[in-house]
Amino acid sequence: MRIAPAGRDDLANLIAFRDEAARWLAARGIEQWSEPWPSEDLMVKGMLRNINAGESFIAWDQDGTPAATITLNRWAKPELWTPQECAEPALYAHKATVARAYAGEGLGGELLDWAGTRAANQGARWLRVDVWTTNDKLQQYYRDQGFAHVRTIVLPHNPSGAVFQRPARRVRTPRLVEESGV
Repeated sequence: MRIAPAGRDDLANLIAFRDEAARWLAARGIEQWSEPWPSEDLMVKGMLRNINAGESFIAWDQDGTPAATITLNRWAKPELWTPQECAEPALYAHKATVARAYAGEGLGGELLDWAGTRAANQGARWLRVDVWTTNDKLQQYYRDQGFAHVRTIVLPHNPSGAVFQRPARRVRTPRLVEESGV
């Protein structure tokens, strides 16, 4: 698989990742991503902002099928991370999603390892995520991936209040080959 920055023409792929994941979660009674965005326009603007900043990535199978996505940047939600934590060098992973056709193959862990390597290469101390407060299975998944639970903050406007981090470290991910120039 190759991993490369998403381009503007990949917007439909990013929306499809989110929609597929939302349907899968809803079918299991998990409320994450069950509420629509305040507007489709707001969602698209946010995704385009990440694309234009070079923060969204897609992992592509050898046949050109989009297999996974992740957004990686230095933006810490100030209501979740303390000013001291925000001052620490860290990269934050957002919207990490694996297409259902690739579920159970370890691709999500490899995507996080790739992100952790990218964080380490950029001088970050931490790779951080915020996780849906009521999605206990997802929180356990991050623990299983070596993330430590920092705290959970319940906010009425932000359902992703469980914050996790793990040290940024270089990990070889032979299945994910970064396109040159990334």
